[in-house]
Amino acid sequence: MGANGLLSPSELAPIAGGQLATDAAAAFNAMNVQARARGVELRPTGSASSYRTLAQQRDLYAAYLAGTGNLAARPGTSNHGLGLAVDLATPQMRALVDHIGRQYGWSKWWSDAPSEWWHLTYQPGHYQGPDPGPYGPQPLPTIPDTPEDTMAIAVATMPDGRFEVFIEKASDGSVWHAWQAKEGGWAGAESGKQNAKWYPLGTPGKAP
Repeated sequence: MGANGLLSPSELAPIAGGQLATDAAAAFNAMNVQARARGVELRPTGSASSYRTLAQQRDLYAAYLAGTGNLAARPGTSNHGLGLAVDLATPQMRALVDHIGRQYGWSKWWSDAPSEWWHLTYQPGHYQGPDPGPYGPQPLPTIPDTPEDTMAIAVATMPDGRFEVFIEKASDGSVWHAWQAKEGGWAGAESGKQNAKWYPLGTPGKAP
């Protein structure tokens, strides 16, 4: 591996919102697949919150010494510079990693900077699978387009002023029928649909 903060492009792989050393990225991306299934996207806080170049380390360390930045390691000694650390963007992300991360090698249990809840360090040897990429398994499944059905609607008035509605589906020619019931509400559709009951026109025993 190259020097801290000077890793070559071949030693790095992308994650959502950043990059890490290849093994750490594979484990982080696999963990993120599971996180997305639970409704959370795992992302670093910013562009210098995963792999951190030596120049970025110097800038952050200078800000720390000046009292204008967070705790930062001396340039050339940061786990970020080895592509083995991520600063998560939200406590929600950290809470999920606490629940699922150990199997992927990501845990606060073995991370440095105990005062920083957002800082996590990768430990190799836990995840041996492939890298699904920064945005999940590729190729993504394709969903065929479903043509929209078209309908014709007609409204009629019964002698006592109640309305009848007729709907014809173009796809199969079926006609569905609903009407205002004398006792109020609608009749003609299956139970639970908009307080109405719908049946195909001519269904025995379902005339108004």
